[in-house]
Amino acid sequence: MKNKILGSLAVVTAGASLFAAPEVIHDPYGVCAHVSRGEWQFAPQTFQKMHEAGINYVRTDFDWKYAEIKQGTWQYNQLDRVVELAKKENINVLPILDYDVPWATPAWKHLDLWSNYVRNLVTRYPLLRYWEVWNEQNSPSFWHDTSSGENYAKLLERTYREIKAINPELTVLYGGTAGVPLPFIEASLKAGAGKYFDVMNIHPYHWRGVPEMMFSDLTSLKALMRKYGVGEKPIWITEVGWATARPPRFFVDVLPSVLAEAGVDPAAGAVAVVNDPELGFFEAPNFNADFNLGMFRKVERIRLKDLKSLDVKRFPVLVPSTSEEFPMSYLPDVIDYVKRGGTLLLPTGLPFYHDYQMDGKGSGKNVQVNDKYLKHLHIAWETWWVKNSVPQQEKWQKPASRFAGKFKVDFKPTGRFLTDANLKKGDEFIPVIEAGTDDYRGTICALYKLNSDLKGNIIVYSGLGVTDSTTEKRQAEMLPRTYLIALANGVERIFWYNFRAGEWKPDEREHHFGIVHADFSPKPAFHAYKTLTTLCPSGSTVPEISVHGKSYLANWKRPDGVKVWAVWTADFHQKLSMRIKGNAEAMNHLGEKQPVPGKEFTATPSILYLVGPESVTVDAR
Repeated sequence: MKNKILGSLAVVTAGASLFAAPEVIHDPYGVCAHVSRGEWQFAPQTFQKMHEAGINYVRTDFDWKYAEIKQGTWQYNQLDRVVELAKKENINVLPILDYDVPWATPAWKHLDLWSNYVRNLVTRYPLLRYWEVWNEQNSPSFWHDTSSGENYAKLLERTYREIKAINPELTVLYGGTAGVPLPFIEASLKAGAGKYFDVMNIHPYHWRGVPEMMFSDLTSLKALMRKYGVGEKPIWITEVGWATARPPRFFVDVLPSVLAEAGVDPAAGAVAVVNDPELGFFEAPNFNADFNLGMFRKVERIRLKDLKSLDVKRFPVLVPSTSEEFPMSYLPDVIDYVKRGGTLLLPTGLPFYHDYQMDGKGSGKNVQVNDKYLKHLHIAWETWWVKNSVPQQEKWQKPASRFAGKFKVDFKPTGRFLTDANLKKGDEFIPVIEAGTDDYRGTICALYKLNSDLKGNIIVYSGLGVTDSTTEKRQAEMLPRTYLIALANGVERIFWYNFRAGEWKPDEREHHFGIVHADFSPKPAFHAYKTLTTLCPSGSTVPEISVHGKSYLANWKRPDGVKVWAVWTADFHQKLSMRIKGNAEAMNHLGEKQPVPGKEFTATPSILYLVGPESVTVDAR
């Protein structure tokens, strides 16, 4: 995926300013917190901790079903407490008008009843100045019907008219969309929605990517808004974030047992992961080798050219690809590594399913090759789209007999099964996780122990969606980059999702988005947020960002007249020549003091702030 990310950014001229706006930012910092629902008892701690980080806006649901507990019976105690406490703590509340009730499902087909709910809440809380109309209405699971821009426009119009009739000075937000679904938004605008909101609103999540993907998101959204005559309306982001759940249990529970069966001690050796930014072939953003392969003594990234001479003793395990794609021109080097006794780890999907054909300019394209190259590695698979007897997804999963009792299995169904069809004499196919239906039995994780012309091992897991989480370190790196990119693109207010992590399950993404733990102890991202609000407070000029090779340089002026600069990369390191004019104080994204760079500097995904200099000039080396 990363090659596509950077390919979309390559259109920006090196060193060119992406945006140059002299305006100032007005209180742009917000978070989401479920203080009006099950976490209402944590509202006092939430608001106090928000103040500590310099955050003044909280977004929370004002669910219809919790206000009108049965038709005609209204209950406001919980909302009243939250609104009163927010007022006392000087926290601004962004309420979401959302979802339906059993007697009015889906809500857009019961607009009279919906309007009564809207009137009751907006009238009861006259000091709340902003109202968001639904949440992620382009998702059927939230819309509770087939998603439709046209039908959302009907609900939005009725809601807008009700709110403006109560107080025309109130601000109505388009419901934050899941992602940036341009066709859905366009359908709503075609249906007239442009007249019935004051603020456009999106949730540009990139769990498997990086914040820099938002450049394209926001450029496309603004072009669409201009097309329908609403280009002057503000844009907010009311959800964005990265979760920090534990690595998937495949890596924590299953992989150690398979490595032991293969005779590999991860604590005694290093694992090599192919990541070649110069050629445009990357470790998939949703993989994060440091996160998933922490059982190894060392995780080391290598380039494609390093495969030819890769030392099997130093690197007993190789991850050539963290997705289903690989540049097949380098496959002979991978095969030779296995021939010399190395162990391949292929951790997601159908291995070598796409040939990534590089263009020599840091990008390329995927060409589907199915199982064309698998015979060379003695591995094989079968799926429902190539064999009628294979189910589209399994109904059960369990450890194979050799691994019984060593781990539990309840992974998402994959419908991709591994076989022994390409084994040669001397090779062994060892099922690790079996799966199937009443009339089909297959394998979704296997160890191929090879003792023919190939002498190593190949571990394959065919499940998809390796992880939608990241490390706490990486979450902290991405938070300030998200805000600076959004602000530079003209977004007025950004709400991080979310504030407190529930942490009920260690490997469940939804439970780990927060920037503080369940006990309110801060994650690194909390310190990154606090540092950002300190260095770029309300009243600062809108940040300007320029691109230098694969690095980004942002700058703005604080209300006290002090200039601040920030430099970073999206996903790797880049050497820069740097010239700083004037006195500077340097700190990292966590607010920790750093040495002021000399003429040479290596930019990384961790922002370096420079406070005070009159100018900073960088050139990519």
